[in-house]
Amino acid sequence: MAPSDATSHLISIATIVGVYGIKGWVKVRINLEDPASLTSLSPKQLTDPGGERIRSVDITTVRSQGKGFIAKLAGVDDRNAAEMLRGHSIEIPESSLPGLNDGEFYWRDLVGCRVELSVDNESLSLGCVDHLIETGANDVLVVRPTEDSIDDRERLIPWLEDDVIVAVEIESQRICVRWHPDD
Repeated sequence: MAPSDATSHLISIATIVGVYGIKGWVKVRINLEDPASLTSLSPKQLTDPGGERIRSVDITTVRSQGKGFIAKLAGVDDRNAAEMLRGHSIEIPESSLPGLNDGEFYWRDLVGCRVELSVDNESLSLGCVDHLIETGANDVLVVRPTEDSIDDRERLIPWLEDDVIVAVEIESQRICVRWHPDD
């Protein structure tokens, strides 16, 4: 790991949620758009559920299994060793993430953004993005109220570009939506 990577903010790219078979395969919940990139991103490290960094890890294979994914970690060759990793995160330095083109962003960049709607040329605040939920049909912004919100309601706003999500301004941390304030 390069010195600058050692002090970089770490991003969880997967979580070990179980074991598969007797040869050390683990079930993983992947936080990447392309599950195959789990093998190519580096350097990767294991972090225990308490947040303590354990060791570097190499993922040799990732494949779909049922509705999820399984992975083979180098040096994890039996079910007992795999079971000991349940709950561990697989993390990389933020600096290892692929670069983005203009207008692109990571989902994590949306957390904390103000969500606003325009009514009669006036911006009304619905709150800030607390987190996102993957539903299968479309992702959902969970918007928590703030001091300047129009009310104190939490809102679930579907991520439907052009229909609901009108503009995303990462630099100013602002998302403009087409949404009825009573929804």
